[in-house]
Amino acid sequence: MSTSTVNVGGLFLIEIVIIEHLLSAFMGMTLWKNKGGDPSGAFILCAILGILGVVILAIGKPGRKEIDRVARSQGLVPCPNCAELINYQARVCPYCGRDVAPATGSQL
Repeated sequence: MSTSTVNVGGLFLIEIVIIEHLLSAFMGMTLWKNKGGDPSGAFILCAILGILGVVILAIGKPGRKEIDRVARSQGLVPCPNCAELINYQARVCPYCGRDVAPATGSQL
């Protein structure tokens, strides 16, 4: 007669690892978003690597192209006078106080 047993300790360990990777993914996503990067890539990286992914994102910096792409997706464009990110519909830059022409659809 054959009996099968389930190793409860092994299943518990797997659950802990999965929870750790999901928590790391949310931490990495939040960290990368606060640095101005795209949070979706950070979520995937940390979901795969766990806490190591969070450490990598804590050390790294998003590139200028990634920051600009995320800013454009949020409706922000650089001010032509001071280069700070402003709303594409702004008529006056809140940073330098100078008048700006609103961006056209091709500039977004």
